[in-house]
Amino acid sequence: MYCPHCAKKIDESKIEAKSSSYSPDVEIAEDATLNYVCPRCGHLIHAGLDEAEVKSLSQAAHAQIQRARNSFASGMGMLSIGGIALILSILFFFLAKKPTNQYQLVVECAEFYVFVVLLVASVILLCAGATFVCLGIAKKRSNSRLLKDINNRTFVQ
Repeated sequence: MYCPHCAKKIDESKIEAKSSSYSPDVEIAEDATLNYVCPRCGHLIHAGLDEAEVKSLSQAAHAQIQRARNSFASGMGMLSIGGIALILSILFFFLAKKPTNQYQLVVECAEFYVFVVLLVASVILLCAGATFVCLGIAKKRSNSRLLKDINNRTFVQ
């Protein structure tokens, strides 16, 4: 099920496994519909969407695709800056090998400290960038599939 307000995908089996809506004390009618509350926006989610709700879902999916593109772009920027910082840290590592010490690594010099700081920053940026890129691609792919189903009129809640 998808929330028609924010396009968040809800897995009913996981929700029912955590806290089932079935109670043996209460009798449920045959034509009763299950409504879930969206954890992101708080709106009710139900099966059998009408045209206005499908249109709202389509708009929300387009907004999610734009957010996914922003996430992808941010991740690529972080990867670029992280790569540059990694290259600079390698250069400072080689600068920390002093010729006066027979090209042995000197850990008390400023070049070594710059190497360590740049290395830590580059690793953080590369990890965060890769995470943002992967999340952006996954969100864009899932919402594009949703829009394709809506446009082909094969979407069923």
